[in-house]
Amino acid sequence: MTKTLSERIALFTDKHKNTSKQFLPVFIALKPDIEQALQDGWTVHQVWDTLYDEGKIKCSYQWFRTLVNRHITDNRKQKILTTPEKSAVADQDGFRFNSATEKEELI
Repeated sequence: MTKTLSERIALFTDKHKNTSKQFLPVFIALKPDIEQALQDGWTVHQVWDTLYDEGKIKCSYQWFRTLVNRHITDNRKQKILTTPEKSAVADQDGFRFNSATEKEELI
C-alpha cells in the first residue's frame, strides 16, 4: 500500500529537520572575515568559493548568499540609516509643486 502525500511529507520533514539552520553557526563564526573580504572588494561568489574550497563552509552558494543578505547586508543598511546625513534643504528659488489649484491661476 502506498503512503499518502501527507505521510510522505511527514517522513521527509523528519529526515530533513532544520537543514537551513545548520550552517548559521559556522557563518556567524566567520562573519567578521566575510565582512572584511566584502569591504575589501571581493564578490560574494569569490568569498563563498574560497571558503567552500577550504572546507569551512559546506552550504550551497545560494544559501550563502541568503545568509549574507540576512546578516551582513541588513547590518549595512541599518548603519546607513542610522548615520546622520546632511539634510537636504530645498532651494527656495527652485520648482515647488502645489497640489491645490487656485482659481486665479486657471483664468
